[in-house]
This record gives sequence, structure tokens and C-alpha cells, in this order.
Amino acid sequence: MRQEELAARLAVSRAPVRQALVMLEREGLVVSDRWRGAVVAPLDVPLIKDLYEFRGVIERYVGWTLASRKIADTQALRRIVEAGRQAAQAGDVARLIDLDLRFHTALYEAVGNRVLLDVMNGHWMHTRRVMAMTLKERGYPKTAWDEHAGILEAIELGDPDLASQRAAAHIAAAAVRIVDTFTTGLSRTEPAAASATRKPSRSLRRR
Repeated sequence: MRQEELAARLAVSRAPVRQALVMLEREGLVVSDRWRGAVVAPLDVPLIKDLYEFRGVIERYVGWTLASRKIADTQALRRIVEAGRQAAQAGDVARLIDLDLRFHTALYEAVGNRVLLDVMNGHWMHTRRVMAMTLKERGYPKTAWDEHAGILEAIELGDPDLASQRAAAHIAAAAVRIVDTFTTGLSRTEPAAASATRKPSRSLRRR
């Protein structure tokens, strides 16, 4: 992504584009390349594992904290879970991603820790880049929302140990699926890329 081309496309000067790219680089979404300009930051398995390892710790804490407080009003979360199940049945990936964000963000907000909320909002931008692949798997969206419902149930029961265990298990299972899906996707694209760059055989060149 070159500043000049982006500025022309957006009909703005280069200054705001440059500032935006700097912000995106700080957030880890783009990297600067000396020859190509700004490049979308590549995803790899170590990054995905790091993200979900960190998220697992946070979600465990969130589940334990909310269950220990025995929050009374969970109707909004219940509505999100129901909407998520409907989206899973319809196969609406874009809505599933949005509702997943709303569910977990609602849990973070209920904790009432502004630093936690800010950190996880920044983390979510990376997470949603890989979620679409997994949510297209047959049957997984329903499983994910069953797990969400289980976490909420443990919070409503006021069982911190159960809530934290279910929250951590949910993230661990998601990490395994995403890594498997991502690795499978790479294995499918690499042979295609290799064949595209392979030189034609002598018989083809003679033609």
C-alpha cells in the first residue's frame, strides 16, 4: 500500500494517510517495507498461538471474576447468545463475527476494568482476521455458541471455577481449530504457488 496511491484513491493529502499507516503499524496490522511501502502484516501460526494463549488467560480471569460477583442482569448476554445461534443456523459468517465480538466485549465491560477493555479491543482486530476461516467450518459455529452459553450459565450459577474452566476451554478449542484451519489453508496454497512458478517442460516449449 503506497501512500500516494491511497491518498489519490481516498481524495485526501498524504499526511493523514501517513498518520493512519503509522497507527496501523503500531497496532501490528501493517509493516513497513523499504521497497514496497506499507504491507499488510502476515499471519503465521506463532502469532495465532501467542494471541490465543494471551486471550485464554484473560478469558479465564473474566469468567472467574464475573461468576464470583454473581451478576444479576444477564438478559443482554442471553439475547446475544440466541442471536448467535440463529446466525450459526443461517451460516451468516459476518454476523457471527460481529456477535462473537459483542458477546466477549459485553463480558469485558461487565468486569469494569477500562485497561482490560482497551487491550482486548486492540487484540480483537487481529483475531477477526482469522475467525472467518474457522466459522466456515461445518458445525463449528453451533459448537462455539453452545460454549458461549455454557460460560454464561456458569456465571449465572455463581460458580467461578466452572466459569473460568469453560472460558479457558472455549479459547483453547478455538485456538486448535484456527491453527489447524490456517495450516491446512497454507498447505493447499503452497503447491499451487509452486506450480505457477515452475518452468514449462521441454515439450511445451517446443510447441
